[in-house]
Amino acid sequence: MIAVVLAGLCIGFGLVMATLPTTTRRCRGVLAVTLPKVQAQLRQRTGDRHRTDLALTERVAQDMVVQKLVGALVGCFFPIACGALITTIGGSPSTSLVLLSSIVCGILGFMLPDRMLRNTAQRRRKSFLHAFSSFLDLTNVLLAGGAGTETALLAAADAGDGWAFEQLRNALVRARSSHDSPWVELAALGERFNLTQVVEVAGSVQLAGEHGARIRSSLSAKAESLRHRQMSEIEAAANSSTERMGVPMVLLFLAFIVLIGYPAVTLIVGGL
Repeated sequence: MIAVVLAGLCIGFGLVMATLPTTTRRCRGVLAVTLPKVQAQLRQRTGDRHRTDLALTERVAQDMVVQKLVGALVGCFFPIACGALITTIGGSPSTSLVLLSSIVCGILGFMLPDRMLRNTAQRRRKSFLHAFSSFLDLTNVLLAGGAGTETALLAAADAGDGWAFEQLRNALVRARSSHDSPWVELAALGERFNLTQVVEVAGSVQLAGEHGARIRSSLSAKAESLRHRQMSEIEAAANSSTERMGVPMVLLFLAFIVLIGYPAVTLIVGGL
């Protein structure tokens, strides 16, 4: 019985070793085909997002490169300057620690402009969507009053101020100058700033207008859905902030328990 089991194990091990090179070659072939595609898609998505963030914040790529290099240099030299100051005072900082801090601070200084750019772009996207929902509501009111589509759009864009309404006015002026549909320019604006909600609204309203549907009803529905989406995002952010506020309270409660229980524990340990 033992001989049969050992023979089966030997045969199975031999079959695995025989098929292993073929399996390895297949896996390498699949990875060689899929990995370049995945890397190309990731690079394209990262590049598109970075480009839309630059367009949204009205910055130039060359300025970002300069800021990243300056941040890296400042981050590298800051620990060295601190170490030199400590040495001047009379201390003896560790050279390895200073070098490690210099490398870490240089990497952080190089990545900090990208982080700031992403945060600024995110805030501008939220502000633009809020202004865009108000723009749609104003357009709907003007359409209900009997104004034409282009007249209502221009009047709604002129009614607001700020960066978002300025971008809307510029898009509508370009549409009038090129004798194109205003929704085409608004969709292009949404693609430029990576605002999928604006592209969806512009595409659906343009489709409704081309098929003879009532633009006002479609515009009202899209504005309402956009407003509901913004409200859900605001509620989610508020719930997340509320959950984060519970952590300091728990830490304070634990510190209070330790503060009260420490004398009693000290007395018990001292009595033993």
